[in-house]
Amino acid sequence: MNVSTIKLMDPLVHKHRYTSLLNTGTTCTEKHVFLLVLVYSATYKFDERHVIRETFGSMSQYDNRHIKYVFVLGQTMNDTQQKEIEQESVKYRDIIQGNFIDSYRNLTYKRVFSLFWVNRFCNNVMYVIKIDDDITINIPVLIPYLSNKLNKTKVLECFLLTKARPRRGKRNKWYTSQSDYPFATFPPYCAGPSSIMSADVIREMYEATTIMPFFWLEDVYGGGFLPWISRVRIVQPKRYIKALRASLKDKTCHLFYINNSKNTNHSYIMWKNIQNKLYKCQ
Repeated sequence: MNVSTIKLMDPLVHKHRYTSLLNTGTTCTEKHVFLLVLVYSATYKFDERHVIRETFGSMSQYDNRHIKYVFVLGQTMNDTQQKEIEQESVKYRDIIQGNFIDSYRNLTYKRVFSLFWVNRFCNNVMYVIKIDDDITINIPVLIPYLSNKLNKTKVLECFLLTKARPRRGKRNKWYTSQSDYPFATFPPYCAGPSSIMSADVIREMYEATTIMPFFWLEDVYGGGFLPWISRVRIVQPKRYIKALRASLKDKTCHLFYINNSKNTNHSYIMWKNIQNKLYKCQ
């Protein structure tokens, strides 16, 4: 890949000069961690983190497989909010906070920071899942699904987007200029809400960040450009993700559910449905 060195000088994305302002205080060496769940959460989303801890995040083991949950945050300029986050971190010991401003435009920094953290503190895990904080993970379906995989390397699974076009309207939330990305379509990439990765893929994508210019659309960058450079094939599993609200009366057989309505009661209902399941998913 022929890229000007000027575009590879970002101190965080390319030089990995990250500092963990808050860390969990633990690493994955305490016991073998089968699954590490990285939850991308905004600094102000205290309620969303609480819901996760009370639902699927309360399940630290399933079928003798250890699961660890970590909330990934950036910095806030609000001193009161920061103090509350620090108190939350002391209480739960499940927050990591990087040295970059937590904002939508900085999600790529959050992505690379999480790769940095896993490689430094949790590099012996089997699988890593990256989710947004409006996702419910169907742990009783997911863990057997991962455990039964014949090939446990080069795993990158997600909801795959193909032939997506850059938004050229300057008022669009995802506006991408011709100078930032001159091509008509993006390469296939993982949609932002969730993705499943094996540990070797995390390592390879982390290494790839040093030769990939910064691109602010995190899902395109982390879910498309980095896998492409790393030569990792993206797969979309059957029954991968479904809207949570529309699924409250259905069989809970998908791996992930997304709470587009942002109604936390729906998350609690879904988790109860998952726990009370008396049928097998085919």
